[in-house]
Amino acid sequence: MKKVIIIGAGPGGLACAMLLAKKGYNVHVYEKHSKPGGRSKALELGDYRFDLGPTFLMYIDILKEVFTKSGFDLSQELELIRLDPLYKLTFKDYIFELKANPDDNEALFEKYQPGLGLAYRRWLHDQHIKLKAIKPILEKPFSSNKDYFRKDVLKALPVLHPLKSVYQELRGYSKSAYFIHALSFQAKYLGMASYQAPSIFTFLPYLEHELGLYHVRGGIHQIHEKMMRLAQSLGATFHMNKSVRKVLVSKGQAYGVILENGEKVEADDIIINADFGYAVHHLFDESDLKKWTPKRLDQKKFSVSTLMIYLGLNQTYDFSHHEIIFSKDYNQYLKDLMQNHVSNDFSYYLHHPSKLDSSLAPKGCSSLYILIPVPNLKADVDWEIQAKVMRNQVIKDIEDRYQVQLTPYIQVEKIITPTDWKQDEHVHLGAVFNLSHRLSQMLNHRPHNAFEDIKKVYLVGGGTHPGSGLPTIYQSALIVSSLV
Repeated sequence: MKKVIIIGAGPGGLACAMLLAKKGYNVHVYEKHSKPGGRSKALELGDYRFDLGPTFLMYIDILKEVFTKSGFDLSQELELIRLDPLYKLTFKDYIFELKANPDDNEALFEKYQPGLGLAYRRWLHDQHIKLKAIKPILEKPFSSNKDYFRKDVLKALPVLHPLKSVYQELRGYSKSAYFIHALSFQAKYLGMASYQAPSIFTFLPYLEHELGLYHVRGGIHQIHEKMMRLAQSLGATFHMNKSVRKVLVSKGQAYGVILENGEKVEADDIIINADFGYAVHHLFDESDLKKWTPKRLDQKKFSVSTLMIYLGLNQTYDFSHHEIIFSKDYNQYLKDLMQNHVSNDFSYYLHHPSKLDSSLAPKGCSSLYILIPVPNLKADVDWEIQAKVMRNQVIKDIEDRYQVQLTPYIQVEKIITPTDWKQDEHVHLGAVFNLSHRLSQMLNHRPHNAFEDIKKVYLVGGGTHPGSGLPTIYQSALIVSSLV
């Protein structure tokens, strides 16, 4: 029986474990933490629970495929709640509460500005065509420049507009700033600004508007805890609290790993679900690397990071389930962020799951999650100081904006900075969205699913093709499981 070692029990590693265990492989997963999920694991603070990272699920068809190919029914294993409204977008002088029904959103935009409803409907129509064209591209590996001449790629080119940015393409529908921002803030899912992200990614908000956003009962981390249990039921073995120190390589081919305790474990194939930047710097001898050396990697562009604030409060609030609060000068904020500057006029994301899901906080209490996009560790910022400043600023803004009190009711609190992402979660530069998704770092230019430098090594997760975000990470697992 072929033995496969998976380094990391993040979403991609867990999906690979399920898929390969179902095929009969002898699967062993090594995870440095006690819980599965990687940056999508559970965070427990006293009686309060939070998602460490992602807080919602979209494009669930890919996760359904992972479960189906592993012999399970997603709807039977987890409770998914389709959100309506999707989220609230709060600008300096206007609020859009976008709904699950696109007809409602068309009316909402039309109410804000006559003609904007038609622009929205045109955008929806075009994104339907774009997603249909791009889907086959994302489902296959890119292993050489020849792949750019595949039939599916050539067929998609006329609708992808690869040389435009998300911002430029949306301006073709309307020059309304709020319209553009409402349909482009999703570029930050990739750790980029809308004027940087290739226009290919205008399909991201379409996935939300047309196919829906979902809350998982108990939190997103429930997906990954369930995936671990299902993989185990298929025969996969999980070694928790066991960190991998090095991948063993001989004559350009991997044959096993060395654990932190010095133990050597051999295998036929190695799947790396660790952060790619961390893996290049720590899991290989540099002499074994040819294309993706630490020096070359450090010349690449990486995404932004996040400052996270988790609050457990013994009080209930009427916040939306998801809300994005935009800075007063959003364009300038984006420019500052992309130039590694910390802005006092920042945007942030507010997640209030306990309004919908009582399992995340004690009765009469609230779990509150605040995410602030910030520069990665290439910026010269003392996060021990800056985190406290931003924490106080964002809490005051929420209190003033909603005319509520948070501070007197805080029972538990945790802050995670870019430095913490690097030290505790082994995220290179604290760049939680991995390598930037500019054209020069996508498709064949992204680290390949079958790692170019070393045979018998495969990459899964946000640092490889197709890219970051839970749906594409699950897709990378489908690709890797077929390659193995």
